[in-house]
Formats: sequence, structure tokens, C-alpha cells
Amino acid sequence: MNEREDQVNPEEVELVGEKLVGTEEPVSLPIEGQEVVDERDELIAKLNAALEATKEEMLRQLAEAQNIQRRLRSQMEQDRKYAVESLVRDLVPVLDNFERSLNAAEGGASPEAVIDGIRAMQKSLIRVLEPVGLVRVSSVGEPFDPEKHEALATVETDDVPPDTVTDEIEPGYVLADRLIRPARVRVSKAPEA
Repeated sequence: MNEREDQVNPEEVELVGEKLVGTEEPVSLPIEGQEVVDERDELIAKLNAALEATKEEMLRQLAEAQNIQRRLRSQMEQDRKYAVESLVRDLVPVLDNFERSLNAAEGGASPEAVIDGIRAMQKSLIRVLEPVGLVRVSSVGEPFDPEKHEALATVETDDVPPDTVTDEIEPGYVLADRLIRPARVRVSKAPEA
């Protein structure tokens, strides 16, 4: 190999990519598999477009789900607020009756009138609380049940079997199948011999 062959003649035209150096026009060279490359590029473009559309749809769905959660939370807060409001609205007349009874007692009303007023308030309070599910636990004469009774005292007696509720000191209450307060009771026990 001589020195001349190692040197590149600047006048010679060499191929760089698809353009001939030294010319202004691009040259289209036949590339083996060009159709496959074009189809691949077209498929990639379609897949990218589909991916982008799917991303946008997912973002829309996520935003909609977040909006639904926000609306549900707001609705639940409103429902709680108005449920309590309804109960309080029903309790206000009972509170008014308590005030009237106190005024009557302080004004010299007869004890019978005051007692009648208190009984009427008790009935109106029960009328307000029963529709929301408050039920008084019956106890006297029933076997002692630690799930719904709280024994405050025992009484020796032969009149009823042992572990029977003989007296109710304070009633128990259930709200929608949940014990709110156990009945405070006296329970029988067998007399000592």
C-alpha cells in the first residue's frame, strides 16, 4: 500500500448517511428491510398514541373516583349533621316541659301537679327516643345476665331461684341491638343455712 492510497482526496465524494458530501441533494439508497423499519415505526407510533390515550382515560377515571369519594364524604357528614339535628329538634319540647315544671314547682304548684308534669315529660321523652331504637331492658324476675345487668347488691331469699333479678335500681337501655347501659340490679342468692 502506498502513501497515496492512505490519503483521502478531498475532491472525492464520500457517502455519509443518506446524503452525499459535496452535493445538495439527498440520495435515496435502497436499504434492505426499509419496509419493515417503516412498519415498525408506524406500529410504535400507534402504540404510543394508544398508550397516551389510555393514560389520559385513567387520569380521568381517577379524578372521577376522587370526586365521588369527596361527594360521599360530604354527603355522610351532612347526613350525620341532620340526623342529630332531627333528634335535637324532637328533644327541645321535652326540655321546654322541664322548664315549665320547674317554674310550676317554684311557683307553688301542688306536688301532684308537679309529679303529673314529670310523668308527662317522661312519656314524651320515651316517644322521642323509641323511634330511634332506644329500648328499655326488662330485668325484674329474669335470670341475672352479666351481658345486660350490673349487680349492685345481693338479697338472700327463698322466694325466687338464686341469681334472679329481684329489684331494678336503674333501668338498662339498648339502642339498635347495642347495650347502651346495663340495668343496675339486686340479685337473689340462697339463704345461708
